[in-house]
Amino acid sequence: MFNIIPQPVSLLVNQEKEGFTLKNGTVITHFDFTKDFALFVKNVFNKNVLIGKKTDKENSVILTIDNSVQQDEGYTLCCSDGSVFINAKSETGLFWGLQTLKQLLLQCDGKIPYVEITDYPRFEYRGYLLDTGRYFYKKEDVKRIVDLMALHKLNILHWHLTEDQGWRIEIKKYPLLTQKGSSRSHTNFGVKSHSGYYTQEDIREIVAYCHERKIKVIPEFDVPGHCVAAIACFPYLSCFDRKLNVATHWGVKHDILCAGKESTYKFVFDVLDEVMELFPDKIIHIGGDEAVKTRWKLCPHCQKEMEKHSLKTEDELQMLFMSRVSDYLKENGYSSVMWNCNSVNETKYLSPDIAWTVYGVSDGNDILRTELNRGRKLINANSYPFYLDFPYGWNSLERVCEAEAALTDNDNETWGIEGCMWTEYVPNMKRLEFLTFPRLGAIAEKAWAEKGYATFATFSYKLNDYYRLLDTYNVNYARPQKACPSFVYKTASSLWFKRRVLHWQGLHNLIENKKVELMAKN
Repeated sequence: MFNIIPQPVSLLVNQEKEGFTLKNGTVITHFDFTKDFALFVKNVFNKNVLIGKKTDKENSVILTIDNSVQQDEGYTLCCSDGSVFINAKSETGLFWGLQTLKQLLLQCDGKIPYVEITDYPRFEYRGYLLDTGRYFYKKEDVKRIVDLMALHKLNILHWHLTEDQGWRIEIKKYPLLTQKGSSRSHTNFGVKSHSGYYTQEDIREIVAYCHERKIKVIPEFDVPGHCVAAIACFPYLSCFDRKLNVATHWGVKHDILCAGKESTYKFVFDVLDEVMELFPDKIIHIGGDEAVKTRWKLCPHCQKEMEKHSLKTEDELQMLFMSRVSDYLKENGYSSVMWNCNSVNETKYLSPDIAWTVYGVSDGNDILRTELNRGRKLINANSYPFYLDFPYGWNSLERVCEAEAALTDNDNETWGIEGCMWTEYVPNMKRLEFLTFPRLGAIAEKAWAEKGYATFATFSYKLNDYYRLLDTYNVNYARPQKACPSFVYKTASSLWFKRRVLHWQGLHNLIENKKVELMAKN
């Protein structure tokens, strides 16, 4: 009868018993987050929900902290005898219960029959990556994304804040990072310049906004690659003190932080000191992806560092670099996450304390098994199908639905799942929402619902009710013919995207290889 996204663990309906009818003056138990529910009711049903305490239970939404509920984020919901009863071990569970209640009300036009729901998530980590490095999204846009995450019971905002194309976080010790590093002369979409950054007050406001919606924030300070914006401000951070401009286009850059200079580590640690002050959830993502090491092979500082530690390859040097950054965070009470080393088979120099965001493992699950045995946590963010910036021709809604969320046969070996919105070709909210929805609904379903439930068939059956829910938030989603494109549309969109990416990447690599040849000769 009900098409809830994500699907609850258990849902029972009895049409013969009295349920709940929303009315003007319905009272909801006072918690800070109940303001969000009252606003939803006002906007959708044009009825006023009162927030407070009420001794009798008639026409109330009663939220109760109940230690007998087993899971920390779990809840029970019962519409009975004219009221709604939501019990949970934590405020987080109560908040998730209210997200389910929104959908029940919408599908019943405010009159819900007797319903009993028992619910809890499949995975602890249910994330959405927002890349504001390539394109800056204003504070109000980030908050809107957070609201839509909460609607889907996602609990982690992975906030990508530093990039080759822009430095987006104010660091008071290094003001040049935002004065210069937050602007690029032009973008993928023409000759128009692009700039923007978040002040530390902006950051605190957004983090508080997330916490009100039971969402943790994991900032990403990407090192040693993806640092051209920082190097453009401080050339000494590179191997050869090269003067660079903030990158204008997407692509894997060959200029990365030098791993052989102590000045590099001082800069990284100084930045992390301020990042830790702003993000209290005790986890920081330190990047580690796409670190091209052609400069390191020629750099006397990096080669000396390798000799000092008896390292055989530059890949081992990166493992040592990442471990040193992770150790600094650990000393300050923080844990770290990085992108998996999908081109590196030997990780003995990489601390097992660093969790992996897995976006591709070229050699299969043997690598993952090795890392799991070392105690490493794993998050599934595989580019196929969980990269949401890819066109529907590449990652269709069906492909997302049919993918497996767990990285191994054992759910307990996967920390969670993450949908990734990279913004190289996503310059505004309209495009972001179109690419995110309905695919994020499918990801949320896979992250929350029991294993084996979230299939394309079950999700497709829910689509009309899901679209109606998104309409209440005025979301610019993709209709089925775009989300599950025909062969012609699929082929055309895939060729367009591949042509843009490969053309630029091929040209960029050609130029960089010529630079390396010249540097080697000199």
